[in-house]
Amino acid sequence: MFNCSSEVKWIRVTDIDGSLAWINLATVERIYQTSDGSTFECADTVTGTTVPFEKIPDLLGGDLK
Repeated sequence: MFNCSSEVKWIRVTDIDGSLAWINLATVERIYQTSDGSTFECADTVTGTTVPFEKIPDLLGGDLK
């Protein structure tokens, strides 16, 4: 038996260098707007992305296309 959840746990984004990066949402401590997009800050990493800050709620809800 398995448990299925619709909760988003990982997201894949394009970082500011153009590479794809996986972010574990359980470890994110802060998300803030930057001139390039958004930055996800975790205890051990900071990932700058090209995701527009206003799109973060859609991304976290699994609706970003």
